[in-house]
Amino acid sequence: MLLITSQYGTDNQAHLSFSPSEEGGENLLPCPHPRLAASLSSGAQENYVIATYKRNPLEKAFRIPSANMTSSYLIHQYWTTVSHRLPALLYDLYLRLTGRKPRMMKIFNRLHRTMTLLEYFTSRTWEWSSDNVNMLTNQLSPKDKKLYCFDVRQLHWSEYIENYCLGTKKYLLNEDMAGIPAAKQHLRKLRNIQYAFNTTLLVIIWRVFIARSQMAQNIWYFVVNLCYKFLSYFRASSTLRH
Repeated sequence: MLLITSQYGTDNQAHLSFSPSEEGGENLLPCPHPRLAASLSSGAQENYVIATYKRNPLEKAFRIPSANMTSSYLIHQYWTTVSHRLPALLYDLYLRLTGRKPRMMKIFNRLHRTMTLLEYFTSRTWEWSSDNVNMLTNQLSPKDKKLYCFDVRQLHWSEYIENYCLGTKKYLLNEDMAGIPAAKQHLRKLRNIQYAFNTTLLVIIWRVFIARSQMAQNIWYFVVNLCYKFLSYFRASSTLRH
């Protein structure tokens, strides 16, 4: 799902008001842009958004920018709990221990309600006929096509999404674009914290599960040995090609 600037809909309506149909002189009904799904996949949209916020991060970000779309309810609930609810609860606990008012769960619940409102539209497939839009486009002169531009195929998606995200940062969140270097430094700090947390979690899992189970150790050594043999074979084959 992608939010398109209202200018495309406005231009469509403006031209529509001057386009009577051949039957009965009634105006044609407007049509949503059916070309969106064909011109931009959800995966590409995710990549554009994440890349933009990594180049131009938000100030005082709580987490590293990440986005994933899934059709599985269980996977969605898992990541909502692990990636949203649990970090919010831990941070609120930290705020309580330091004598400050907890706020992250309140923010999370507001975001979750907003995502729930969009879920009906993002979790379904929508199909429309583009005949009316194509007919209106063909009726326009070259000059009017520039004046009343409602053909989304002309959008350069990466540039459009980058401007969309930058506009959110500058005009919605009122952040100073001069603070991007400091925001990048903060993002690197979050990344280091994430690496340290993942390493600590891996060590804990190793000590609790693998180190105490002979079967788990055998499986672990088998996987490591298999990876070593694969790397040795890959290195040997690379040497033979040279």
